[in-house]
Amino acid sequence: MTAQTPPAYHEYLAQRFSQAFEAFVAEVHTAVDAGILDPARSSTPALLMWQTEALPQLEQEQAKIQNAYAVFKSGETGPLTELARSELGLAKQLDGFPLDFSGSDRAQTLDQLETAVVSAAYRLYSTVGIH
Repeated sequence: MTAQTPPAYHEYLAQRFSQAFEAFVAEVHTAVDAGILDPARSSTPALLMWQTEALPQLEQEQAKIQNAYAVFKSGETGPLTELARSELGLAKQLDGFPLDFSGSDRAQTLDQLETAVVSAAYRLYSTVGIH
């Protein structure tokens, strides 16, 4: 069986998932950087957890998603849809990492972006991953 270019709608969902995850990781990075520069937050356990545990893990996941997205565009949908399935549990994976580590405004933005990732992952997985 040879890989075929996925339908345009599947491509759209894949791109949306990839971009949502990228936006979430970028905002986490921005929040960590801002927290480091804030003397009131720079030495808090929450910031340290995000800086040393959550962010590196998210960056690794982002690299996997970007690679799988490139493969998806060539027709191999399995790796990206499996990553989407995994990211359905993003909130649970980040349980114990308080989103307000860099302030309540950023926490609200992070929550919205996290929700966008899970929503995009669900749409991709439910459309492409379940046959």
